[in-house]
Amino acid sequence: MSLFCEPFRYEIIKDRNNKSVSVFKEFGVSHLERFDPGHVSKNISKDFTKFSASHNTVEVFNDKTQKIEKIERPFWGLNASLSMWLWSCFAEENIDKRTKIWEDCVYHYVGNHSFCEPHNYKCFEWQKGVNSIQLQFMLYDWVHKWTPIVSKVSSIGSTCMNEAFNSKIACYLDKSRAWKNINIRVNVAILEWNDPEHFLGDIQKALHLPPLPEDCVKPFEENCYSKMILKQKTVTKGSKKQNKYKKSIQSVPGGDYQVFKSEWESEDEDIDDFD
Repeated sequence: MSLFCEPFRYEIIKDRNNKSVSVFKEFGVSHLERFDPGHVSKNISKDFTKFSASHNTVEVFNDKTQKIEKIERPFWGLNASLSMWLWSCFAEENIDKRTKIWEDCVYHYVGNHSFCEPHNYKCFEWQKGVNSIQLQFMLYDWVHKWTPIVSKVSSIGSTCMNEAFNSKIACYLDKSRAWKNINIRVNVAILEWNDPEHFLGDIQKALHLPPLPEDCVKPFEENCYSKMILKQKTVTKGSKKQNKYKKSIQSVPGGDYQVFKSEWESEDEDIDDFD
């Protein structure tokens, strides 16, 4: 579970389980509950696989022939496309717009792109759905079932970001040892997380320390640069999934690195050694 905040905006991001419901009610923060996008995406994909399998053969009425026909695997092939469409919805912060984008996917798959952005966006047409209003309603009912969950997914963070942040703190607070000045170490971890390239220089200026020897700084900067490039590639790879269906997706507020407020930035603290 994660607590992410922007100016005047707070969210508690969690997996889709009921373990924390009573705690949220006790502290009056139920309205801040949001779901992790990665977990919701997997849940929806898994549910659609079950939905498609349970409707492996569907009987529909053909208006042209005035007869009932059997259609085999009518929803086969939509799962991957729905998953990418879903990530474009997660990028939309406005809940009303997100809900509309999510439910408009049915129009999109039958060739009506007047609700898409841009309006002339083209993709494969769900031919079996194009030829059957009954199948369109079946897909819409399934999509609509997930609308309340999609509307509660966070667009500013995820639980995996919190896990990565905790891993950074663990680098400075090894559990196998007892540490003094824990707050100092946590603050250093926060500074490195927020600005890995310049945090050492910021610490030097704040403490009025002399510059580090060049032979110490260079290897650190090279290692730091490599980590930044790796993180940038990871963010870019994730963005490509979202941009495939919506090119105007905005990146996570705050840039590549999620910003956590450091006590060092807000309070004057007595500083001893790190041990």
